[in-house]
Amino acid sequence: MSILKAADAEGIACARFFYEYPATAGLGHFLHTYVCDGNPVIPTFQGEPERVSIPADIEAFTKELWESLNEDNKISLFVRYTDLETGKYEQRIINKHQ
Repeated sequence: MSILKAADAEGIACARFFYEYPATAGLGHFLHTYVCDGNPVIPTFQGEPERVSIPADIEAFTKELWESLNEDNKISLFVRYTDLETGKYEQRIINKHQ
């Protein structure tokens, strides 16, 4: 997982951060920008990726994620569950405008 952020106020330089986590069933990591209310500007992500418990039910997890997003700012969501042994996956996409 990587994060690219502006390294200066002008947005000319780029800071690159890389994170590696072992594949662990039921555990994931994510990036977000909601450190505060974002008034007047939503800040860049701070700290390490957040740990999250992932249930076996993709429908329940997709619903939980979608409902956790700020109503005024959410547009779309992509969720994918992958079986690391077989490579088989299932995915869900929600788009606010469809």
